[in-house]
Order: sequence, then structure tokens, then C-alpha cells
Amino acid sequence: MDPAPPLPDDALASVLRGLAPRDLAVSRCVCKAWRRVVDDRRLLRADLLPRSLGGIFLNLHGLWFTQFLARPTTGAAVSGRLDYTVPGEPDRLPILYVSDHCNGLLVLDHCVVNPATRQWALLPPRPEDLPQPPPPGMGMGVCRDEYLVFDPTLSPDDFELFILPSVPYKLTQSDEECEESEWPPSTLILSVFSSKTGLWEEREFGREGAAAGTLPGMVGSVRSFFDHQGCYWRGALYVCCSDCFVMRISLSDSTYRVIRLPTEGGEYYLGKSIKGIYCASLFQESQLQIWFLNDECGHDQTEWVLKHDRDIFPILPNLNYDEQCDGPWILQEFYYWQRLQHSDEDSNVDLNKPIVEDKMGKKFEWDSDNDNVLEHGGRTKDSCIVLLGFHPYKEVVFLSDKFDRVLAYNWSSSKLQDLGKLFPKFYIHCYLHFHHRFAKQAFPYTPCWLGELPEKLNSEARLED
Repeated sequence: MDPAPPLPDDALASVLRGLAPRDLAVSRCVCKAWRRVVDDRRLLRADLLPRSLGGIFLNLHGLWFTQFLARPTTGAAVSGRLDYTVPGEPDRLPILYVSDHCNGLLVLDHCVVNPATRQWALLPPRPEDLPQPPPPGMGMGVCRDEYLVFDPTLSPDDFELFILPSVPYKLTQSDEECEESEWPPSTLILSVFSSKTGLWEEREFGREGAAAGTLPGMVGSVRSFFDHQGCYWRGALYVCCSDCFVMRISLSDSTYRVIRLPTEGGEYYLGKSIKGIYCASLFQESQLQIWFLNDECGHDQTEWVLKHDRDIFPILPNLNYDEQCDGPWILQEFYYWQRLQHSDEDSNVDLNKPIVEDKMGKKFEWDSDNDNVLEHGGRTKDSCIVLLGFHPYKEVVFLSDKFDRVLAYNWSSSKLQDLGKLFPKFYIHCYLHFHHRFAKQAFPYTPCWLGELPEKLNSEARLED
């Protein structure tokens, strides 16, 4: 029997409109024709996809539970509180520390979680050893970082977690084989966890093009300031592996290639923004450069394009850092445990009881172009600027000023906006424990209201709010 003729696009669209958003996202992956019908008619609800900025998750130096600076909105609010993912009553301090983010999902030590839907999937133990042992002469110094890949428009329920080795930082012995070894190697073997199988597996990626260099020349080329920089964009994972190159890992054909960073030295941040992959670099404390990676014309034509180059010190405001006032964004302060401030006077305090100060505040819609714009100039002291990340959908880079305020800088209009406090009050007060206060990592967060993780919420094991 001959197969039935395909439905006209209008008839197919009429059928697909009756599907639930999750099923519609799945049907989009059936074939190119179905995807065209869904995309051309915008059947998939944009408000369910990660297409807006919900806030910034912040890892603070010396603190093992992540804070959340949230963008106010009249829509559904997202809480950055994550202790509901810890099964039962924890008998020790839970490590609620975000290690990566991709399209609405967060990676914690024990699970992957969606803060918008409050669903999570437990992770099995990581492989004890890297699938690819340290090269000759590199007995020490090979660390590993985790990078999440999740694309709800392709598969709303599935994700992958990649473990990548970093550039070795110590040469333990010298021999001819080590002198000739390339880094990264021609065949890169990675540990990958797939939510489809629930298992870790080893996956090979072949290198296209030249290596970044030889091992002795790469030793010590550590990343500047933030030790974890990577992002997923259109089927490829971009990872900053040292202070001189980025690794582009193509998931469709299991290949990778090395891309040199546009500049060396200074502080820099790799991330994605409105048109793709960007790199922000900061020299001499206030010379800000924004680079765009033109990666659409194949390997030979890949290039960094300079989009912005300016000394921003003359436009920095003179904010009052002695008074830690609130800003228009909401800093949700999560202090799950009281151990750090426990004293003899607290003998009646239950140290195993998590406590949280969660200030959602009044909901309103934040205008990311015009609200709380600061007047240029007025700075009387030296600048102390740190890069926090990119706005995923606007020409905006986030900065911390004097390690105390979060600023949004629009590089096309040179507008500066004050978003609010960087540090919660309890973190400031624990000065004996945190001699150096700064944001160690930052993840601009894009909520996703679509899909279901493989393991749904277990209400019996969830901690009560």
C-alpha cells in the first residue's frame, strides 16, 4: 500500500495547534517539514522557552551555596532556593553550588534542576578517572570541569553533561615523548552523561585543524579569574580551556577544533549573547573590549570581530559603597545553615534546620534599556571592575563595581544601569570567614517552563519551604 500523501501545511498546522506545548516541541523534531510548519507559524509558545533573562546565579568566594539576583517581572517569578533537591533531612551541610547552566537547567553536585518548574534529576556518581589519562610528563595538574548541554527546542526532556580536562598546570617530568605531545590531543575522549540512558559513557571527538600547541608550552596557561567558562550555541559547545584558546565541540559530527582567543592577558569572559558567541576582555582595570566570534563561514573563515573598545572609567558613577542599599533587582539571600555564625549564645538553635531569607519583593516589569540609568562620571577613586557575564538577548555585559554592586553596561549606547547588591548581608557580616569577598562565578539564567526531567519531584523527600 502506498503511503498516505503528506498533509498540506495549513492542515498540519491545525492538527499541531491542538498539542500540548511539550508534545509540540517533540513533534518539531520529527522532520524538517514539521519543524518548518511549527517555526513559520510560531506555534511553540515563546513564553515557555528560555528566551528571557530571569536573573543571575552568583557563586561567592568561600560560600558553598549559590545566591540569586533576580530580574523583577509581572509574570511568574522564579526562586533561586534549591534545597528542595536534597532528599530527606540532610545530616551535613548540603553543597547547593551551581557549576553550570544551559537554557534553564542548572548543574549541582548531586543533580540537574530546573528552578522554574522545580523538577530535578539525580546524577549518578561521576567517573573516578578521566577516560583519557594524563599525557606523558603530566602526572599532576589535570583538572576537570562539567558543561551542560540542553536544547528544549530539539528535545524538551533530555540533556547531556560533559566532563572536559583542563590544561595541565604542572610538569612532573621531562622526556622526549612529552616534548612532542600536542595539546589538545588529536582524539579527545570525554566522559558524557546522557539523561536518555541514565549512564556515563566515553565519547570520542576528532580534532579538525591544528592543536593549540605542545604540552610544555601550554603548562600554566590557566584561565583568568573565572575558572569555568563555556556555553552552548546551535549544536556546538564552546569551552574556554586556557588563557589563549577556546575549544568548539560539534555534537552532530563528533569533531572539535581550537579557536584562539582574540587577546591574551587581562581579565576576560566567554559567553553567548544576542547573535552568538562573545568574549569580553578587560585591560588596565577599565579598558573594556567586546569581541564577536564570526563562526558561520566554516573553519577557515572563523574570526573574532571587535564590537566595542572603550575606557569605561570616565563614565563610572561614584556610588556610595558604605551603604549597602537595595537595587531594582531582587537579591534573594539564601543562608541555609547557621554554622558559620554559631556561638555559645546560640545553644538553643537547631543547627540542622535550614534557614532562608527569600525576598521576592513587589513584582513589576523591568525595562532593561531605560530603568535606573546612572549618570556618567563622578568617580573619584580607582575602578575595580569584574566581568560577570552577558545578557543573552541584548548587547549588554554585566559587571560588578567595587565588588559590591551589579551593573549592566550596554555597549551600543554606553548606558550604565545599577541592578542592585552583589552580596547578601550575612556574607558581609562574616568577614572573619571571608577575607576576600568577590563573585567567583556568575551564570545569567534563562527560565524554561517546558519539558519534564527524567526524575520528577518527590514530594515526600522534598524539604518543606
